[in-house]
Parts: sequence; structure tokens; C-alpha cells
Amino acid sequence: DFATLEHRLRELAFLNSGVRIVLSDNRHAVEKREELRYEGGVEAFVKYLDRNKTPLIPQPILMKAERDGIGVDCALWWNDGYHETVLCFTNNIPQRDGGAHLAGFRGALTRQVTGYAESGGVARKEKVALTGDDCREGLTAVLSVKVPDPKFSSQTKDKLVSSEVRPVVEGVINDMLKAWFEEHPGE
Repeated sequence: DFATLEHRLRELAFLNSGVRIVLSDNRHAVEKREELRYEGGVEAFVKYLDRNKTPLIPQPILMKAERDGIGVDCALWWNDGYHETVLCFTNNIPQRDGGAHLAGFRGALTRQVTGYAESGGVARKEKVALTGDDCREGLTAVLSVKVPDPKFSSQTKDKLVSSEVRPVVEGVINDMLKAWFEEHPGE
């Protein structure tokens, strides 16, 4: 199925910035051809996912670091919608059910957004208590980790269960999101 192959190869082109993938279907009289090449990696992926939505901040927040041999690459962007879209990948393999990396991401995101709202007085002034769901409303994010020896819950690799990944992802997102909030108070 051309659409299935195109979807998966598009993910790979985004996750491996600068790689050129050409998909060609010669089964019909007219060749169907798609060239996939994206600079910007996960940031470009988030922009692509949100191409028909109105962003709440000018550019996606990009976080990239390596700790304890685990690489973390994440981009997030809020839009005016209500739906949360978070795509998780381990070594370019998609995890539909998330796992340790998603848990670390969500924990750090909630901690930093609620902490910023409280320290800035916004939560007190508006008389609201933010929850994790509030923090993720309208969020589009792509989280990609590179793990030397990943462990998954099943053969289909739908969920990452490597316990060493959560604290690394949580630490990276905590540090970098906190710095971003301090550097961009207007946004």
C-alpha cells in the first residue's frame, strides 16, 4: 500500500534529518513518485503535523541532549486546538503506547508548566490549579530517543519498558524546558 509506505518513510525522513528517501510506484501506467527529505528533524516533523493549525508560540521548542548514553531529541509546539498529539520513537521505531520515555516527558512537562504558572503568579491570580491534561491541551510533540539496548513490552514494540530511559528523558526535558521558559517569558 503506497500510503502506508509513504507514511512510514516520511517518519524516517523526519527522524533522520537530511536523509533523502525516494518512493516510486511503477505498478500503474503513470508512475507515482514521492521524494521525502527534511532538514530540521523533529522540529520540522512537529511543524508538518501542525501545518493546518494556528500555533500559540512562533516556533516549536526544541530540546536535544545525550545523557548516560541515551540520546533525547524532542520538539513541542502548542496550537489553538484541544487535542494532544505526542509521537514517541525509540531508535526510529514508533511506540503507539508510549512507555518509559513518554512517562518521563509528561512528568517533566507538567512539573515545568505548573511550576512556571505558580512562580509567575498566574495560577494564583486566575485561581486555577493546572493538571497534566491542562498542560498538554493543544500540544503537538515528537519525542525520539536513541537507546543502546531497548526493552519493549511485546514483539510489536508498541511500548518501551526500559526503566533507565524515564529519568534521563525527565531530566533533559526538565532542564531544557525550564531554561526555555526563563529565556522566553513573553511567550
